[in-house]
Amino acid sequence: MLSVATIASQCSNGGSDNDELSVTEAEKAYIKRLQSEVAKAEKERAYGPKYAPAQLARELFPFDPNHADSATLRKLGLSEWQTFNMMKYRRRGGRWRSPDDFKRLYGLSNRDFERLRPYIRIAEADRRKPFVAFDEHPYGQPKGEKPDYKHQEKLSEGTTIELNSADTTLLKQVPGIGSYYARKIVNYRERLGGFISTSQVSEIEGLPAGVSRWFTLEHKANVKKLRINHANFKELVRHPYLSYEQTKAIANHVRQYGPIHSLQELRLYREFSSADLERLAPYLRFD
Repeated sequence: MLSVATIASQCSNGGSDNDELSVTEAEKAYIKRLQSEVAKAEKERAYGPKYAPAQLARELFPFDPNHADSATLRKLGLSEWQTFNMMKYRRRGGRWRSPDDFKRLYGLSNRDFERLRPYIRIAEADRRKPFVAFDEHPYGQPKGEKPDYKHQEKLSEGTTIELNSADTTLLKQVPGIGSYYARKIVNYRERLGGFISTSQVSEIEGLPAGVSRWFTLEHKANVKKLRINHANFKELVRHPYLSYEQTKAIANHVRQYGPIHSLQELRLYREFSSADLERLAPYLRFD
């Protein structure tokens, strides 16, 4: 009697004129089915262990799925591929926030989860925080409720304020100036050292035209001057009237040749024009 392999070989070769073997169509179908089952069995043997379900240990022990190493997980009886997926999930920032979350582990049966559930420990830092309702409205006022805005009084035409001493509250009384531009004026004044002319306000980008008419200057003597020979690079370049290249020229001069004694020394550098030196003059000290 010929084996299945021999018959299959003969079928695949189509037979020969000298062969005495005669195979019916039913036998061919049976052989084809056998070959399919054999291939399926070989595939299951090759891949079965890799994707095998968990085989939990008889004696379980407490473990933290967020921090246990692969050896610990394998000792519990989790399969190799389950352990690999857990480690991959953790590397990507995933966490189990409660013992019940572990139920979602792919390939873990309900029966196995119920056995593991009493041994699962989740660290306090990884636990899901309880929901706390907001007393206020975190996404703005609900429809139908209007916020209570206080009306900002503005100066009447002909009224002025002192530019070097005005705070943001007073500056917001100027028509066309709100909180944003009030802060910009104060910040520019601090960087400058103080205003010596009301026209300098127009150097601040975005202010309405003619805004200088709302200001007066009574404290020009209080302008803070920059000690050019003692200020560091950061302090110098912060001044609105000094560019990066100009600051570098000053720093290099002081380092190589010593203190600068007057504006005339800066005229030697192409970085400084006559207009630059003229507007810098009230803000520099050479002592």
